[in-house]
Formats: sequence, structure tokens, C-alpha cells
Amino acid sequence: MLRPAMSQILKPGESYYEFVVAVARKARQIASEAEENHVMLDEKPVTMAVNMFASGELKLSDSDVSVESHEEQPAEEAEEPQQAEATAEEE
Repeated sequence: MLRPAMSQILKPGESYYEFVVAVARKARQIASEAEENHVMLDEKPVTMAVNMFASGELKLSDSDVSVESHEEQPAEEAEEPQQAEATAEEE
């Protein structure tokens, strides 16, 4: 369970979905940086990310999280394999 609760972190009108995605992205970034720098983390990356949002260090409005951007990404990714298959078939 998150401490503090999401309802305490989010402002009225902010999306729970966008918050969860933003926390997950930041947690992945924290974990990746720690691995690259060979640093042992004392806390889990998700806990660290939630605490950053709770303290105001990070804001949801600063994150590039939107439903539109997520819907467009899979479509772009789906085009690449089709183009590669078409090129392979032509040869």
C-alpha cells in the first residue's frame, strides 16, 4: 500500500492513471540509473518515485503522460515490423 495515499498526492481533476504511469516511468528511470552507476538502493524505486511526487519534487504536470501519447506509440511500433517484413519479402 502506498504511503501517502494517491488521494493525498493528487490534486482534484488529476488522473489516477496518469499518476500511476508517471510513477512507474520515474521508478524505471531510478532503477536504470542505479544499475548503470552500480549503486545499491536502500528503498524500492517505486517508493522513491512516490515520495518524490508526494514531496512536490516532481509534479504530474511536468511528466509527459497522456492517453493520446500512449495510443500513438503502439501504432508507430506496429508499422516498423510490417515495413521490415515487406522489405524481406521483396528480396
